[in-house]
Amino acid sequence: AQRVSRASNEDGTEEGSDGGDWGGADGGGASVRYGNPWADPPTARDPLRRLRGHLVLPVTVWLAGDVDGRAPLTGLTVSSVLMSQGEPASLAGLVTPGSDLADLLGHPSSRFVVHLLGAPHRRLAQHFAGDLAAPAELLVADNSTHGPLLDVVADRALCRTTSVKPFGWSLLVEAEVEGVQVAEAGKGLALYHGAFHVLG
Repeated sequence: AQRVSRASNEDGTEEGSDGGDWGGADGGGASVRYGNPWADPPTARDPLRRLRGHLVLPVTVWLAGDVDGRAPLTGLTVSSVLMSQGEPASLAGLVTPGSDLADLLGHPSSRFVVHLLGAPHRRLAQHFAGDLAAPAELLVADNSTHGPLLDVVADRALCRTTSVKPFGWSLLVEAEVEGVQVAEAGKGLALYHGAFHVLG
């Protein structure tokens, strides 16, 4: 059986979340669940998690490994992401330790693709968060030297891992950006208070 994985939204919620455990999603991730930070009574809520839920975060999908029509893509919805210009350019993000993606990125020089999602890609974000399976046409991907490239997402960073280390309850993945693919700007997608919102 394929091991399930959780989207790395550290406020612990996703759109439609009721605070319970995530179940499997056909062809996609599911969860190692942190819980809903607003589900507990006020006196029991973690203030840091509540504060982080007030941040407006990007929505990305990280994919690694190969495209194999017999198995689901190995990926994760990740909202804790930073990019820095430089020589070389760098990227950092927080991923769930128990995920299949973390296993693939667990050693230096592993390669992966970060897809920056926009307004049309909400279903993909839900799929790789283990919330709601996406239709097959959204999951069409081609192999590349860095991992699967989703056909429907044109904004991508091609990355090579340089460091993986614990960061609180997450893993901090640091990487060199070896290639960038940028499309025309459109409406964005953001995570805020555990829900996806269209920007612009």
